Amino acid sequence: MGNLFNMDNVFFRFMGKLFDVVALSIVYVLVCIPLVTIGAATSALYYSCVKTIRRDRSYPIKEFLKAFKRDFKQGFIVELILVVVGIILYVDIKFAINYIQNEFTNMRYLYLIIGIVMSFIVVYIFPLISRFSLKISGLFRLSFYLALRHLLTTVVSIILLFGAFVLVYISAGLALIFVPVLVTLLISILMERVLIKCMDLVKTDENYEDRDQWYLE
Repeated sequence: MGNLFNMDNVFFRFMGKLFDVVALSIVYVLVCIPLVTIGAATSALYYSCVKTIRRDRSYPIKEFLKAFKRDFKQGFIVELILVVVGIILYVDIKFAINYIQNEFTNMRYLYLIIGIVMSFIVVYIFPLISRFSLKISGLFRLSFYLALRHLLTTVVSIILLFGAFVLVYISAGLALIFVPVLVTLLISILMERVLIKCMDLVKTDENYEDRDQWYLE
């Protein structure tokens, strides 16, 4: 009977994890509302999910806010670049459809390739920001290299992200209370193997507080 109220039993550990998932998802969504913060928030979400929920180190909200502040500049710049490229691609497609219909059939393959490259980069670039200290150009190059080098992880991650958007859409947004963290955790199962292999390619930021390299546990 005494074990029933033991805070270390399976039930209470599960409820604690569930609370962390919901709380962190809600905080992530709230931080993303200004839109310009989505990049840094996504990087911080990956960092806090892996460190606190998977590795049981520290507290989710605390680590999320720390990582968000630390990576805000890079996250914002990367997000801005991706948005600008996306807008240019969208405008070009609309122009091709409306004014050069005969040429669109040939051009659509170029647009498809650009879209795929962007999708590949998005999968890796925010986890990379959360883990390594790299220049913006280095982040984009390494993201694309990893996307091609680890194609299965890339495809599975894109499918998971697409499924997350569909689930949020059909639930009228209600799934946002758990989907951000849940999909991040699922992606991290494969992504962590890739990031660990990157240790030989890049160095972690010496200014990070987590110098104990918790991600190697």
